[in-house]
Amino acid sequence: MEEKTRFNMYLAQDLDDALNDLSEKTKISKNSLIGLAVSKLLVEFGVIDLNKETQEKSEVLKSTAYCDLLKQGRLELGEFICTIERIHVKASGEDEIRFAYYKRNKNDKERLILRPLDINENELLMLFADAVSKNVFTAEFLRKLKAIL
Repeated sequence: MEEKTRFNMYLAQDLDDALNDLSEKTKISKNSLIGLAVSKLLVEFGVIDLNKETQEKSEVLKSTAYCDLLKQGRLELGEFICTIERIHVKASGEDEIRFAYYKRNKNDKERLILRPLDINENELLMLFADAVSKNVFTAEFLRKLKAIL
């Protein structure tokens, strides 16, 4: 029994050393790497199915020929409305996340501006917080994001 305990202790030290090396090389925390490894193991053993539909059916906020707008986080900055949106793309049948901004027209309707969304970090944090509160992101995505941070 004592020999087996030593073997486990040596193995644990080897794993810890390898984890430290990988953490230094990738600049990812040890906890995040462990979470990633456990997640991969759970997927490989079929405990978690990443391909199953996890998004509950939700009300369509707006529909166009290209997509259905399912959820939207918003931040109004003067005449612009910055958004993080969950959209369902009709051609591919997949849900995607879109960063966009809108401008109000004369009739006070919002018009999508077909240019990149440029905002500072504080505005991004406020927009991201609103998107999280409105369930734009899946719980699985948020868990993975926490593991990265």
